[in-house]
Formats: sequence, structure tokens, C-alpha cells
Amino acid sequence: MTFLVVGESLVDLIGTPGSWTFTAVPGGSPLNVAVALAALGRTVRFAGETGDDFFGGLLRDHLTRHGIGTGDLAPAAATGLAFARVGADGSASYDFRFDWTFSAPVALDGVTCLHTGSLAVLAGPGAAHVREVMRAAAEAGITVSYDPNIRPSLVGDRARALAHVEECVRLARLVKVSAEDLDWLYPGEPYIEVARRWARAHERLVVVTRGGDGATAVLGDEVISCPAPAVEVVDTVGAGDTFTAACLDALDGAPLSTERVAEALRRGCAAAAIVCTRAGAVPPTREEVKIFSPGTGASRAEEGPE
Repeated sequence: MTFLVVGESLVDLIGTPGSWTFTAVPGGSPLNVAVALAALGRTVRFAGETGDDFFGGLLRDHLTRHGIGTGDLAPAAATGLAFARVGADGSASYDFRFDWTFSAPVALDGVTCLHTGSLAVLAGPGAAHVREVMRAAAEAGITVSYDPNIRPSLVGDRARALAHVEECVRLARLVKVSAEDLDWLYPGEPYIEVARRWARAHERLVVVTRGGDGATAVLGDEVISCPAPAVEVVDTVGAGDTFTAACLDALDGAPLSTERVAEALRRGCAAAAIVCTRAGAVPPTREEVKIFSPGTGASRAEEGPE
């Protein structure tokens, strides 16, 4: 498969726990997915924007180092920044300096899977353009993968954000979403019910990640769950994005089946766990995921977990 990832690239300034010292590392949810796919040996293009500044150079070098060309990057006034403070449990909270104006044409020739999401489809004037790219890909028969990855401080009004998220879900064949995102979008509604509703149309696969509790997928009438491996967490930066990449790699554009989805969950949970043992979004190789995943078992269920 040839993957095209469209969306924001940011520099994560990750804080040292207990201090105000920050380390600059490449980030942004779509960029993390692109790099994780490349680390798994996939052919990837990345379309976004970055500034002609020091931080922009860091992002371009990062893409090049992972074999991803920079020809689809459009210029921005400044490179976006995300300040991440890491808690005692390794979880990260964010403060953004970000303006998304992306309007460059995106070539879909030769693309078999388009992935996007996060701020790229919800924030700034560039969001509407990315949703148009999603629509063009869907109409061209290209598999569309979507991760809402909600950042409440930047997406504004909940009702407006929800309308855009639901528009993107309708365009996608594969949706990965966190239980935390669903709780923000649909307060008080069980995540499994939302996942069932989203999955009901067009045989869509919906995967809900639940942090340390693993992941649950809904495919048709089936619910498939996979636990998260127990690891010593350094931080959770990029874990969800790496999960997405490992799932896309495992699904490989083939017809969806219970067995293939279960394997995708196993690989996704394994890849995310590996990233949690590292500082920042440092993705694993295919061999690392293969070694780590045998102990992670997926199971079918009549009903989703509570």
C-alpha cells in the first residue's frame, strides 16, 4: 500500500517531570502516524505545512531521516508548537501555539490509503480544505482513515466540532478514536454505543482505544477487544498515533474480517506499549512489534466492556 498522511506537524516541547525544563522533539498526531508507518517499512507521503525556522528544520530533518519526502510540505508563517507537561503517571497535558492555514493542492495519484485527523480537520482555516481532500479520496475509492484526536482548547465550540467529526466519520472507512474523545463529544453516552452507531453504516471499522485498558473494535455486529500489555510508562506521547499506524499496517487494505481486526488490535496495543516505554513519540520497527505482540491476546465478545 501507498499511504498519504495529511495534517499538522508540530514540535513537541516535552517537560521533564517536576521541572520547567523542556526538550524539543518532532510531533503532531498526523506526522507521528506517518513516521510510525515508515518505521514499519511502509511507503508514505506526508502533506502539511511548516515554517522556515529552526523548528521547521527539525521537522524536515525528522521526515527525511525516516525516508519521507518533504515535497508535499507547504510553507507556514511559523512552525506550530505543543508544550507537553508529563504527570507522575506518564500522561501528558498540552498547551499549543498553532495556526493551521493549509491550502496547498494534494495529489491523490497512486494513493491507496489516506489518513488524517486531529487539529487538521477541526482547527483554523486549513481544516475545511483537509475535509475536502478526504471527500475527494473517498469519491476516488481510496480507503480513508480518520482519528478525531480532540484537543478541546483549540477546536472551539463542541457542537460545531461534533458536526465536523461526524462529517469526517461518514467519509472514513476506518476510524480510530479514544474513549476520552468520545466522552468529550458525547458526554454521558457509553463509548461502545457510539462505536456501534458509527460502525453501523457502510461496514465501517471503528476502533476505540482505552489507554491502559487496551482497545475495542466494532465491526458489523461483532465486538473485539484486546488488553494493553503491562509496561513501565515513561510517557504516553505518540502512543495513540503509533497504535493507529500499527493497525493500518496490519489491516493492509485487505477485506475486513474478525481475525484480521483482532491481529490489528494486537499489533496496535503492542506498538503503543513500546512507545510508552520511551521518551517522546519514538516508533518501533516491525520486528520489535512482532517480538512484543505474542503476549497480547484479542478476544470476541457479545457485548462491549462497560
